[in-house]
Amino acid sequence: MSDTDTHTSGFGAAGGAIIDQFEAKARERNMELDDDDVTVLHLAAATADNIADLDESIEANGVVVGTDANPKTNPALTEVRQQRLTLARLMADVDRRLGIAAQGGSSGIRGTYSGDGSQNGTRDRQRAARRGRGKVAN
Repeated sequence: MSDTDTHTSGFGAAGGAIIDQFEAKARERNMELDDDDVTVLHLAAATADNIADLDESIEANGVVVGTDANPKTNPALTEVRQQRLTLARLMADVDRRLGIAAQGGSSGIRGTYSGDGSQNGTRDRQRAARRGRGKVAN
């Protein structure tokens, strides 16, 4: 691994498992995680720990909270759903970054989005032409 501290101290069991998983993937590919990869990996680990805490809260408090007269859905349900989505995106990003690096890909920060938007502009112009937009009536 890189000089960056990627060990699991400071993270719970769920976060530590995420770090271990991606460090193992990097070792399998004979790669080192760069600082950018470690940063994203730490975000994923913290998110996994948040999910574990929210799951405990839901288990302890139930799906419905409040009184019989005023029952409400436990707000932790909404938050855990968002955290799970975030974790999936972060894990996919780390995995993609490792894949790009394994193929001898880009150096430096490898962002989530690529391209300059020209492919979207071309597609939009083609669609507009098919629909007749932008044409002057004769």
